[in-house]
Amino acid sequence: MKFLAIMGYEETRPKVRSLFQEHQVSMISSMDIRGCNCEKTGLQAEEWWPTDSMVGTYSSLCFAILDDYKAEAIMHELEKNPIALDKDFPARAFLLNVEKTA
Repeated sequence: MKFLAIMGYEETRPKVRSLFQEHQVSMISSMDIRGCNCEKTGLQAEEWWPTDSMVGTYSSLCFAILDDYKAEAIMHELEKNPIALDKDFPARAFLLNVEKTA
């Protein structure tokens, strides 16, 4: 099993939901995120995600626990067809192994 999280601008949430539905995955949850870089000194910004120039940008994080083959299919789809309002900042997907559930 995998844990798949997709983070992007809040306006991309309907597209993420549609992607999950296309692959017959029930989205466990989603949450709103207000992004900012609160540490102005001493930290290196991640080059793939907006920070200082986009303070106050609202994002969403959608996630699900799913079968490996569905997770790989969704990741492949996102690589081919990124979900983006702005092509420079596509939604980012994070895929993790689920070791145990209870």
